[in-house]
Amino acid sequence: MRILIASGVRHARDYVPLLRSLPGIEVIGCADTADSPFRDDSAALAAATGIPFLDLEQGLASCDIALVCSEPTRHADLAVTALEAGRHVIVDKPAATTTRDAQRLWEAADRSRGLLTAVHRLHSPQIARARRTVDSGAIGLPLAVDAEWLAAGGLDGATVERPELVCDPALSGGGELMNFGWYPALAIRYLTGLEVEEVVAFSSAAPHAPLFDGPHGAYGVEDAAVLSLRLGNGVVATVTVARTPAGVGPAPVSSSLRVLGSHGHVLADEDAPAVTVRTAGGDSSAHQVAGPAATTALRLLFTEFCDDIRYGRTPLVTAADIHAAVAVAEAALSSSREGGAPVAPAVRTAGDSGALRRRRSAPVRGGSSSR
Repeated sequence: MRILIASGVRHARDYVPLLRSLPGIEVIGCADTADSPFRDDSAALAAATGIPFLDLEQGLASCDIALVCSEPTRHADLAVTALEAGRHVIVDKPAATTTRDAQRLWEAADRSRGLLTAVHRLHSPQIARARRTVDSGAIGLPLAVDAEWLAAGGLDGATVERPELVCDPALSGGGELMNFGWYPALAIRYLTGLEVEEVVAFSSAAPHAPLFDGPHGAYGVEDAAVLSLRLGNGVVATVTVARTPAGVGPAPVSSSLRVLGSHGHVLADEDAPAVTVRTAGGDSSAHQVAGPAATTALRLLFTEFCDDIRYGRTPLVTAADIHAAVAVAEAALSSSREGGAPVAPAVRTAGDSGALRRRRSAPVRGGSSSR
């Protein structure tokens, strides 16, 4: 599979060597539009990695897959262009920064012969094993989920190319809610199979000061937030996202997800990395799961998407999942600005043909009496 980096800004510097290590994948170049504010960054990435620097139209004519790695607010524009060119598309996170753009992606994917997916962590061994545990019925019906996503360190250039790529809403779409809220929103949807119906959020955004000493305050965006979610069938969830001065685990990002069921619970800890299952009958098991979670998840994301294309499969994350995750982040931003007022996430306003392609199989529905 020939992969084109469509704008080499966020995360592309990490993706290129990883892609080159995978069999059957060729990185053919990095491309950008003539009016891109980060065209020089794309050219620098190409020079540093020894791949050709191309105009976007030229690159799309030569690739099988476009991997969109621009600043987040331009993700949807580049992805729609690639889909309209008939290419398969992977969009860096967050795939869109508004539900309007997420809907544009969904509609373009419905029209295109190419497949669409986005960067996610659902292939991490811990989350994958937790999903199998939920599906097995070992913890009964999922009733509540607790998720944490904490980034270590600041925005000093070692973790992010420039602070404004996370903090400037004109480039990032928001602060850490938009930057990281994407991951737990997708994971909760994946583990429960339920839609989020209401969001209540509190954050450190203006008029409040950021919790930690970083650049978020200069841009008036949050560096930390706590969300309460009401899902279908009465299931509830809590989410904490933050960028902290020091790490809380050995990895750059610490992530854990606990699913509380009617007959037990499962904890997916990406730091350990391990999955722990406890049941109401007193049984307990802990399984060490190979890591590191981020690298393993990305390798599987790229290789599985190539197989999706070869075998005509539905990607694990589709346009419907993208829209749902962006809608949760957007509702959380709105709720936090309104002092924690409940906000219902936006739903797609056009036809619902893409909903049938949501995932390969649906897990047990929380709160339901059937399996």
